[in-house]
Amino acid sequence: MTMASQFKISLWLGLLLATCGCSPKQVLPHYGPLPTFSLQDQHGATLTQRDLVGRVAIVDFIFTSCPDVCPLLTEQLRSLRNQLPKDAALRLISFSVDPAHDTPERLRQFAAQHGADAPDWLFLTGPVEQVKQVVTRGFKQAMEAQSVEPGKPVNVLHGTHFVLVDAAGEIRGFYASDGEGRAALRSAALSLLSGKGAS
Repeated sequence: MTMASQFKISLWLGLLLATCGCSPKQVLPHYGPLPTFSLQDQHGATLTQRDLVGRVAIVDFIFTSCPDVCPLLTEQLRSLRNQLPKDAALRLISFSVDPAHDTPERLRQFAAQHGADAPDWLFLTGPVEQVKQVVTRGFKQAMEAQSVEPGKPVNVLHGTHFVLVDAAGEIRGFYASDGEGRAALRSAALSLLSGKGAS
């Protein structure tokens, strides 16, 4: 087959997919199930990993006294949610990596301050050791409180990747918070929401 023929076939297939509204199935990897946990959300309700099954979820990791990256991650996640169908079976989940200080009330205030006080957005906190196990062993993200001088705010080193979880409670991807990573996350989330990346 000549190069010209291959080009014509590729062009024809592209036009066919565009015309029928089809898109090739996106194959997403499997990274294992959600970690086991029992934590509180920003309203004081207790949630476990079983409560998160049934919807696609996008997870990130923040703390309320973080001066820079956490408000940015929250804004990026809010922007991403606005790019996805409003009626999608989707949930956003932000785990506090400073659970000793981030009470449900503080998380609720943080959510309100950053336009994240939506019914489908959960902020979770709980016992420090349990949260650390969930973040580091379950989601494979960094979480390390730095020693602080008296009178200075706590600083926590933590992962800045977004984690994609399917409706069956399976981790399907880790995405950088830069523009390229967020674009890939949006595409993968749409794939799961449409059922094309569910296998």
